[in-house]
Amino acid sequence: MKNLIKTALTLSITSALFAQAAFAATYEVIDLGLVDTVKHTYGVEKNPNGQAIISGVSGYNFPVQFQYLDEDDFDDIVRYAEIYHDQIFELTDIQDEDALRAGTPVPNDLQWAINWLGGTKRGDTRYQKISDTFVFLTDGVTSIPLTIFDQIIPGTSDYTRSTAEIPKGITNDGWSFGSSSAPYMPLPPHTDDDDDTYVHWIPHDSTGDPINGFATRGWVSFDGTSIIEVTPLEASYGGLSAVNDINANRVAVGTSSVSLNPQILEDMLDDDDRGCNDPDYVGDGENVSYEVCIFSYKARLFFSNAVKWSVNDDGSGVVATDLGTGIINPDPEDERPFTSAATGINDSGVIVGYSNFWWDYDETPSRTERVGSFAAVFKDDQVIDFTDRDDYFESRALDIANTGLFTGYMYAFINGKARTKFFYANATDDVITPIFPEDFFKGSASTGFAINETGFIVGEGEVETFNDNGSTPRRRHGFLYDINTDTFSDINSFLTCESQYTVVEARDINDANEILATAFVKQDKRNAVGEVIVIDGETITEDVLRAVYLVPIEGEIEDCSEIEEKTERKGASFGVFAFLSLIPLMLFRRRKFI
Repeated sequence: MKNLIKTALTLSITSALFAQAAFAATYEVIDLGLVDTVKHTYGVEKNPNGQAIISGVSGYNFPVQFQYLDEDDFDDIVRYAEIYHDQIFELTDIQDEDALRAGTPVPNDLQWAINWLGGTKRGDTRYQKISDTFVFLTDGVTSIPLTIFDQIIPGTSDYTRSTAEIPKGITNDGWSFGSSSAPYMPLPPHTDDDDDTYVHWIPHDSTGDPINGFATRGWVSFDGTSIIEVTPLEASYGGLSAVNDINANRVAVGTSSVSLNPQILEDMLDDDDRGCNDPDYVGDGENVSYEVCIFSYKARLFFSNAVKWSVNDDGSGVVATDLGTGIINPDPEDERPFTSAATGINDSGVIVGYSNFWWDYDETPSRTERVGSFAAVFKDDQVIDFTDRDDYFESRALDIANTGLFTGYMYAFINGKARTKFFYANATDDVITPIFPEDFFKGSASTGFAINETGFIVGEGEVETFNDNGSTPRRRHGFLYDINTDTFSDINSFLTCESQYTVVEARDINDANEILATAFVKQDKRNAVGEVIVIDGETITEDVLRAVYLVPIEGEIEDCSEIEEKTERKGASFGVFAFLSLIPLMLFRRRKFI
């Protein structure tokens, strides 16, 4: 097994490598995938000691709790499979209905139950919640799952697998961090006003309290085992928090709820008009239980801001500071919620992220003054805006190096369609001016995710030029940009000629220009319990996403000029790219809320 700890390459050597022909092979791919436990893995961040944190999605053997389903539910699953089985190649109609209704389905029928729960019943609290995301720590040889806030379902030995576990990064000394939701656990049965009895599934905190169950909570693990909850400034009803980055001085940044929306709080606690204290609406024999009613208001209950936390060496003693927003001198009658988020911090304490700002600087703010969400630098007790409103209508800063250089993206209308364009800027400048390098082509959407100390940026961008839409997105490739030479490159042009991987996004780059990325690769397709699918004697394959580590190759450069471009020889299907585009953007982003 290859060692992930490599000798650092100097800037001059690396720049020389990248100056080779377009198809020069300068990177070796090391697969960090976990194919026996999950289908897809995503690269997040790696430290200089060979430790990496990666995200996994779509685990096998999902524990459907069939004991909570009734005969009507099983009838619905059977109808669902009957309607849709012709649209999914590897699935047939229900194969053993009796076993399904007994709660011991064959793999084909288990997958239909999972699809049904995650599809038609996704937003219904009366049914089990599926998130099925995972965090893994790896040293390149062994990968260890890190359970964040998930819990065992009462009366079973199964974790809920309902938590949205989002790793954001790992520090040089092995502290991992990110955010996760609370697990969705079953409440006691509730009988409504039609005398129907239901079991509702809503988030519960670590003490089993459904009132304080949270949608997202920051976490830090300093030993790869213990999990420290990062409590929000406003923790009533669970609150919200997320840790997006930590610097060498144990200062973490992210977001936190800082107050409650007074109007939503009033509506929630109203004793009339369908509030949670309305006895004609809430209670046994009424429409909903008190816990479910409270849960229904939480998505609108919290106001959040960018926050930094100081953390002791053992992970204890978390002290939070509200960084505020870029909104100044609001009208006294303006009750709108203004928000901000911190996504990156360097060792000097300069923070980047995004914030609400007034759209027009020259206007005296009125009660309805236009507001936008734009990239921000938080330094010297200021929230600094630098987005040109004439050209860009939204922006995010995502990562900052100790040099003060940072990167992110801005939204612009290009040929009538909103696209992102990656940029870099210097936070130490008196006047911060973003620079927009040329990317794959003028109409390509691109995002810069990470920047290192030597001026290299990695990210992703569109490589196809057709008019895309929601069902047929453009394919994306990871890119590498050298600020020093103004050189933009498709990372796939640096892979070996025989490589079976297509890098679709690059998430992290260290000072040796070693890259943590996500790539498509072919593998045997597996069913719901992880068994390889064979149809008519032929093993079925599929494109899967894998976390990969890209190591610069020292020595003679391989000439791949006679091999056709990767975009022609190895394109993944549109269906898989559509799947990738539907993953929530705040998920799987290195140290960021996007």
